[in-house]
Parts: sequence; structure tokens; C-alpha cells
Amino acid sequence: MMHIGPPEDNPDSLLDKLVESRSYKNNPVPWSVFYGTSAVTIIMFFILCALASWSISIGSEISGLVTQAADILSDVEEMLPVLKSICKHENFTKKYGGVCDTII
Repeated sequence: MMHIGPPEDNPDSLLDKLVESRSYKNNPVPWSVFYGTSAVTIIMFFILCALASWSISIGSEISGLVTQAADILSDVEEMLPVLKSICKHENFTKKYGGVCDTII
């Protein structure tokens, strides 16, 4: 078992002990792997930030669309009595299609 303690006389002795340890000799980790994973992590962070800002902008557009739909529905509710009165006074010269069959 390896004993790790404070450096005796050489500041690099801890690093030397790590390099000489059995686990590092069996599985050496090159610095390129460390730098590669760091770069990929930073790239993924930027991608996540871009997706978050895009979804916020889409959410605001959907909010505006829902507001417009609510305004249109309130206008339709106001016009519904007019449509009912038109359908009641329908004569043989004017036909309004299948709308009057579903309203009354």
C-alpha cells in the first residue's frame, strides 16, 4: 500500500509517488484526454445555453399566440348571438350552409 504524506525535501515527491504507484502505471491518463473532456464540457455548456435561450424565445412567441387566440375567441362569443338571429330568420332565398344546423 502506498503511503502519501507531506513532501519531505522535494516538492515533486508527491507527484513522483503518484507516477510510481501501481494504479497509474496500469492506467496512465494522458493530458490530452483531460483537455479533450474539458473542451467537450465547455462546448456542451454553450450548446445548453443556446438551447435555453431558444426555448425562452419560443415560449414568449407561444404566449403572444395564446393571447391572440383569447382575443379571437372573445370576438366569436360576441358574434354568436348575431349568427343565431341570422339563422332564425333564414328564408328560402338565402342559405348559410351547414352553420345554422349546428348553431340552433
